[in-house]
Amino acid sequence: MQQKSISQTLLRRVLSVYFVITFVVTCAHVLGEYNNTKRALATELQNQHNTFSASLTRSLWEFNSQQINALAEGLVSMPSVSGLIIRDDRGRVITELGITLPASALPATPDMPLSLTEQSGVFGYYSPLAFEFAGQNTVVGDVTLFSNRDVTISRLKVSLLFLMGNAIIKTTFLLLLFTLAFHRMLSRPLQELTAQLRDFQPDAPAASKLNLNAASGSEFKLLERAYNDLLERIEMHQYELSSTQEKLVLANRRLDEQNDLLEQEVARKTSGMSKLMLDIEERRMELEKRQFELEREIQQRKLTEATLKRTNERLQDSLDTIKKAQTQLVQTEKLASLGGLVAGIAHDVNTPIGIGVTATSFLADRVEALAISLEDKSLTQSQMKRFIEDARESVQLLDNNLHRAREIMAGFKELAVDQSSNAMRDVLLGAYIENVVKALQPNLKGKNITLDIQCAKTIKVRLHAGALAQIITNMIMNTVIHGLEDREQGRILIQAQLEQNELHFIYQDDGLGMSAEQLEHLFDPFFTTKADRGGSGLGTHIIYTLVHDTLKGKISAASKEGNGLTYTFSFPVVVLEATAETTDSGY
Repeated sequence: MQQKSISQTLLRRVLSVYFVITFVVTCAHVLGEYNNTKRALATELQNQHNTFSASLTRSLWEFNSQQINALAEGLVSMPSVSGLIIRDDRGRVITELGITLPASALPATPDMPLSLTEQSGVFGYYSPLAFEFAGQNTVVGDVTLFSNRDVTISRLKVSLLFLMGNAIIKTTFLLLLFTLAFHRMLSRPLQELTAQLRDFQPDAPAASKLNLNAASGSEFKLLERAYNDLLERIEMHQYELSSTQEKLVLANRRLDEQNDLLEQEVARKTSGMSKLMLDIEERRMELEKRQFELEREIQQRKLTEATLKRTNERLQDSLDTIKKAQTQLVQTEKLASLGGLVAGIAHDVNTPIGIGVTATSFLADRVEALAISLEDKSLTQSQMKRFIEDARESVQLLDNNLHRAREIMAGFKELAVDQSSNAMRDVLLGAYIENVVKALQPNLKGKNITLDIQCAKTIKVRLHAGALAQIITNMIMNTVIHGLEDREQGRILIQAQLEQNELHFIYQDDGLGMSAEQLEHLFDPFFTTKADRGGSGLGTHIIYTLVHDTLKGKISAASKEGNGLTYTFSFPVVVLEATAETTDSGY
């Protein structure tokens, strides 16, 4: 086996610790310099933004694409700027140059200036652009300036070279110093000690004493004295051991004689007792075995009885808990669906209200200007005519948009009341389905989806309107979220037909479809293909529950992968009025 030198091992460990400490300190220093340089670059990005923001804002306000591109190229040509993204007030990218983060990493709506944290070696400064017009600030877009890790490192090259050279020089000097010290103070004395230990003679310990050329106060001199004392004690012990061995041989001889006599006596007495003890032990073991089996059987029966009782109680409690949880989850899913509907309606209502606020602000400015002209006695007939024309247009704009907001809120109020209540209500079926689809239009924005509603115009029935609205809502949202997830367009068909006292529905989409295994579990609670992306798995289960339990009907589904999904369901209703004429509505 190869021997390891203590001095070399100790030297390696000391130097290893020093190398680790030097490496950690150097890395910390480099990281600090890197962060300082990155902060300086971020400050430069902010200064560049402050310098060019006024020109860029006016260019966006005037839609001057040539000026915008010229400013963008000028910014990118600066050493501290590696790229930029300019967007308009709707979040659409106008110009993107150089190395940047994806546009999805930027804030969705202009808010306040902020520094973007480093991602994939790229960081930047984001700020909205607001143009002052008529005493008001209007956000016309935003600009984001980017820098990257390569720019930072290029500024750090000199500092890095200085740090690395300093570390290498110090390490080389300490390596030579430690090597020389370890050789003189440890390696050489150890070699002398090893050579003298190899000359040890077991038969003459006194002639094998150490005599080292080390300093008088060093550990090696202490080791020499301790080793020589040990040899003297060994020599004395050998003498005592030889005399003790002679006495031990004599004592062993006498002990052997006594043992022979004792063994003969014990053998005679033990032979008789062994037979009796063996018989008694066999009977005792048999009795203990029978008693143990009886006790185990009784205990097992009691344990089984108690276990069955507790299991039945836990199963009953679990069943009750599952039923309550299922009811609560279904209710929560309904409220969540209504909440999503509220968000969409709020967005649609904000549009006419925003237009109304703009018209009101414009009309107020015109009235103030007219009042100033009247007070200065500089009002002309042409100014008065122009004011009347502007006032009429503003009033007409206000009236149209307020009526639009009232229509949206009225439709939402009717649908919201239906979804939060299970009361029976008389409805015109075709118009009611159209209202449900209209309420979902905000959720369909951004997707080219054609909605085809085929239903008789004047079918009037009494039913649980809220349940039907929830069923149609869940079906459409499932199609949008799952069936048309990666598609830019699609088609949905809703077909309703009255047969005697039953309504028959066919809902069909041309989405991704489902496999046979997925279709088998479609209506199971908590079954979802988006479990890792927030899917609850209750949408189709709520549809099944509403059709079977609330509407007392039946439902089935058919699908193939790539060929869409079709629901067929029917339920009884009270017919108030029916005609054979149908309507075909598309959205």
